[in-house]
Amino acid sequence: MGDLVESLKFLPDNISLWIIGGGQDEFKLKRLVSRLYLDSRVKFFGSVEPAEIPNYLAQADIFCRPSLSEGLGISFLEAMGAGLPTIGTAVGGIPDFLQHHETGWICEVRNPESVADQVRFIINPVNQVKVEEIVIRARKLVAEKYNWDTIAQDMGQIFQKAKI
Repeated sequence: MGDLVESLKFLPDNISLWIIGGGQDEFKLKRLVSRLYLDSRVKFFGSVEPAEIPNYLAQADIFCRPSLSEGLGISFLEAMGAGLPTIGTAVGGIPDFLQHHETGWICEVRNPESVADQVRFIINPVNQVKVEEIVIRARKLVAEKYNWDTIAQDMGQIFQKAKI
């Protein structure tokens, strides 16, 4: 998350960051925000109830999580399903669903300027049609491959094969 905070140095002053969730790095991130004089641009919400996540996603313009490691990445799928342009790193399970300029945007690991580059692409009016096409493909992917009915059906087939 430090890379995400530091990416604000490379972005216009009207770009702000919401950090949802708590954890062991929260104090360190707050110190980084203060050290970089970004207090007016970063808001920490702490832990929120899972049922509240859709409300936050509905108010966001972009979802960005430059992870250093990741399993499946449910938060990415939630953001994509909510119709947000989604930025992530190509680590863990993320490349299984987040493809650069196909279903989202990939930034480099430990590179705040790379994060900013992807944000600038998304907010540039010249790229609006391309961004909308990518968001539509991402929503379709989530609806087709990551809905609970499809997952349950796939798991049922796996269990059926295991019985044979």
